Amino acid sequence: MLSNNYTNRLFGRTRGRSKKKIDLKKYYQTVAKYKFQNCDEKINYILDIGTGYGETSIFLANQFLDKVVISCEKYIDGNIILLKNIEKNKIKNIRLHNGNVYDVLECIHRECLDLVWIFFPDPWPKNRHAKRRLITSDFLIKLHKILKESCDICIATDSTIYIRFILNSIYNCKGYFQWLNQSEMNLNIKDYFDIETKYYKKAINSKRNPSLFILRKL
Repeated sequence: MLSNNYTNRLFGRTRGRSKKKIDLKKYYQTVAKYKFQNCDEKINYILDIGTGYGETSIFLANQFLDKVVISCEKYIDGNIILLKNIEKNKIKNIRLHNGNVYDVLECIHRECLDLVWIFFPDPWPKNRHAKRRLITSDFLIKLHKILKESCDICIATDSTIYIRFILNSIYNCKGYFQWLNQSEMNLNIKDYFDIETKYYKKAINSKRNPSLFILRKL
């Protein structure tokens, strides 16, 4: 059962800078309809971490109709957009966790994940904030324990600082994963997936080329 007894704190905003008021009671009532509660042994899951405005979760749900996407995001404004799209398009295979991804990891006790996506996690570029970064070797090893054999983790970022950090994390757990696209000349997301999220477009408009890392469980 999902709990909030995690020891790993996640940082970042839960609301946008807009002063637009939202009905939080109505929001949480809608979240409850799609809330991820526990891990069903009969279901295969995809974990989408830090979904922003929900584009990746919608994409994955449409690509993998036979699986359930766990959309993990604490950003309320983004979740509101995701929920509207779920209901508008009658999508039935998304479950939402409005909070810390470690809540989800701690309630999964078997290898049930077919895929993990982590697109544009907060890079926390300042050195004093480095400990806030999600992707570490310890975190990847946690995912390894609940990822099915030969299944993948896909990580995307446009931050050169975070790229170096991710590379170091991959190296430190090289016995756990094969880096599938290590020898590719181009690590661009569009070479693999036909998706453009808000953060992808923001990177392109700022002339930053997002890189994609694909890790397969050994």
